[in-house]
Amino acid sequence: MLRMSRMVKMVVAVFLICTFAFSTLLVNAEEDPIVFKLAFTDAPKIQIGDDQVYHPSYAAMLAFQNAAQKNSAGKIKVELYPNGRLGDVKSNIEQILAGNLQGATPPDGGLAPFYKNIQVFSIPYLFDNALQAYEILDGPYGQKLFADMAEKSGLRVLAVYDNGGFRNFSNSKKSIKSADDMNGLKFRTMDIPAHMEMVKALGGAPTPIAWLELYGALQTGVVDGQENSAITVLGGSLQEVQKYYTLDGHILGMAFIVTSESWFQSLAPELQDALIKAGKEASFAGRGIVRTSESLAIETLKQKGVDVYAPTPEELKTFKKAQEPVIKWLKENIDPVLVDELVETVAKGGQIAADNQASTQQKQTQSSNSIPYIIIAVLIVAFILFAFFKSRNKKAVA
Repeated sequence: MLRMSRMVKMVVAVFLICTFAFSTLLVNAEEDPIVFKLAFTDAPKIQIGDDQVYHPSYAAMLAFQNAAQKNSAGKIKVELYPNGRLGDVKSNIEQILAGNLQGATPPDGGLAPFYKNIQVFSIPYLFDNALQAYEILDGPYGQKLFADMAEKSGLRVLAVYDNGGFRNFSNSKKSIKSADDMNGLKFRTMDIPAHMEMVKALGGAPTPIAWLELYGALQTGVVDGQENSAITVLGGSLQEVQKYYTLDGHILGMAFIVTSESWFQSLAPELQDALIKAGKEASFAGRGIVRTSESLAIETLKQKGVDVYAPTPEELKTFKKAQEPVIKWLKENIDPVLVDELVETVAKGGQIAADNQASTQQKQTQSSNSIPYIIIAVLIVAFILFAFFKSRNKKAVA
């Protein structure tokens, strides 16, 4: 009996120890956060003149990191990997699709091999300003496009912002004020057919050259000019070999925070919501930084002796001839329905804005015109009330 009692006690003790250990493992498993590794190929900061500012993508990453961890109550831990520590853009996206990485920050050109329809934003002179672009990206058209991307490529867009601002033409020969001034000039472009079609339509000669070879090509006259944002021009010290810079704003370069659609769908609904909200905050951060940095970069180019020219509305219209051949090329190479819908959406957006402005002005006019009548009506009512009460007082005295 004594032995049995000891054995029972030992069994109970072992059972309690195992139960405690197992419960501890469960608690620890519940407490371990989901790690979201977010990769970036460049340095966190960029040099603009004497100032250092955050790269738009890194600013977006910082905002995403804080918001995701806060919105998920610490259940998601975002780790940032800048400076290409996890590979180049292509490698980052391949790692996401293979399930080895949770997030990356590709530009639109980096996404194109995985989702060709993203090239729809290569239509030149599509947006008059950044706010117009944001409205479309955040609106029904953008949401439809990104849903299609998730379905066809397996990549979900969590944040979208512009990557350095509007791309503009620079050259070493003359100030470009209208499309006619492009004639005969040789321009470096990326190896992107839509960009090359744009330059040809404007009368220039497009020449694809790798970024690392661009400075030398401009310095030796292999090409006369190139097209990039003011931030990128300074980043490559191209102002040393380019005297003229025209703010034609032909394309708004974009960048994204993307993740795996299948991985995203595997998360609990509240964690999906946390990432969606974090993506919105990241978009705001990236856009805010780039708007400030773009303005700073343009002023810095002026200070460094570059002739910066802003075309008039009439001069900008001459550049619009570049749209038709690019739209034609896009319709032949990506979903033509998406191309037509984007052009229509931009056109309607401008018309809606104009209608809203006209309606507001009309209401203001109607409101201002009605003020004299309101005053007269108030005076008449006041007079009637005064006469009524005066009559009653007389009767009361009598």
